[in-house]
Amino acid sequence: MRYLHVSHQYPPAVGGSEKYIADLSETLAARGFEVDVYTSRSVDFHTWQNVLPPFERVKGVNVHRFWSMYRRGSVWRMLHFGLRHYWKNRSAIYEPLIFLGGGPIAPRLFTQLLRNGRTYDLIHLNCLVYSHVAYGYWAAKKASVPIVVTPHLHPEQEVTYNIGYQRKVLQGADHILADTQAEHDFLLNMDLGLKPERITTIGVGLDPDQYPHVPTPEARQRLALPTTGTMLLFLGRKSKYKGLELVVEAFQALKTEFPDLFLVAAGPETEDSRRLWSQQANVPDLYVLDKVTDAEKLHLLQACDLLVLPSVGEAFGIVYLETWLLGKPVIGADITAVRNVVAHGIDGLLAEPGSSTAVQTHIKTLLQNPALRQDMGRRGQEKVLARYTINQMTDRLEAVYAQTLAAQG
Repeated sequence: MRYLHVSHQYPPAVGGSEKYIADLSETLAARGFEVDVYTSRSVDFHTWQNVLPPFERVKGVNVHRFWSMYRRGSVWRMLHFGLRHYWKNRSAIYEPLIFLGGGPIAPRLFTQLLRNGRTYDLIHLNCLVYSHVAYGYWAAKKASVPIVVTPHLHPEQEVTYNIGYQRKVLQGADHILADTQAEHDFLLNMDLGLKPERITTIGVGLDPDQYPHVPTPEARQRLALPTTGTMLLFLGRKSKYKGLELVVEAFQALKTEFPDLFLVAAGPETEDSRRLWSQQANVPDLYVLDKVTDAEKLHLLQACDLLVLPSVGEAFGIVYLETWLLGKPVIGADITAVRNVVAHGIDGLLAEPGSSTAVQTHIKTLLQNPALRQDMGRRGQEKVLARYTINQMTDRLEAVYAQTLAAQG
């Protein structure tokens, strides 16, 4: 079988949806399938700047990257104008502004899909919020090739699923893959006329062998961090909705009571985080890291005592699984997707969205109870091994592909 995966970005670009499609692609290739990827040359969706090579073969996967339109200030303004007016009456007149402003707009990716689409047995479109899914869908339809879509929608963020052309993709796809049961149920409850047999929850998966245990002091030494004390970790893109400001506020409030506490905030900087750092200059025992490599990310997870990521915009939250694999507890926000991953009080804690007080309370609970931290981390690790390995996920994906192809006759 020959499969084509179409994604907005692909590693070394960082992100949960990027890792999702890369892990699936590489595992399918290792199982003997021919897998191609069409994607942008970008590692930064804020700009879609073209920095990666047009082609490379990575772990058996043929990765074809295409030039995309740079997202400058005028393009962002067009996107915001379109979104601001679209929600007033859902007028389709604003959809082209959202489509062009969203990106990645890669004309040659589209033409190559039209030219080569029929050579694939199935086309899998990844991450509905970006425009490549819309023109990828149109091209796949033109080629009469079965279409599978992983939307990675955020129920709390309507822009990720409820623009007119996004709805058409969901309605017209042959099969939809949900990250969580909550996303599955949300899709069924949308007024799209979707039938249960067209949606499958395959989840997210990790390779446990990629997360070896390393003594905490050793991992911290590799990162030039204090080898003693209790380490809080924020790990993710530093956009406002990820909750970094709440974590910093909670950390500062707890510092007097827990003097050996320190916070590492790691992930790509944004305008939101740069504004925060200008307001919170010289915070004691705060270590700020910009974009980190995969190796550095692993060291951070090995080095921390708990992960604090109270994000209010998640389709799943793969970093919670990564943290659990290393036996550490997590704190997230009590939103639809995350509460389907994190069992509050069992393998982590869920804070009221947007509440620094709730985040502070949960951090304090875990700081005061090392045994609870250990128990939660162990339970999380057991959950990942039982339900969220890449082999389990790919088994479910293969079944969906087979079902979709069989339905085409």
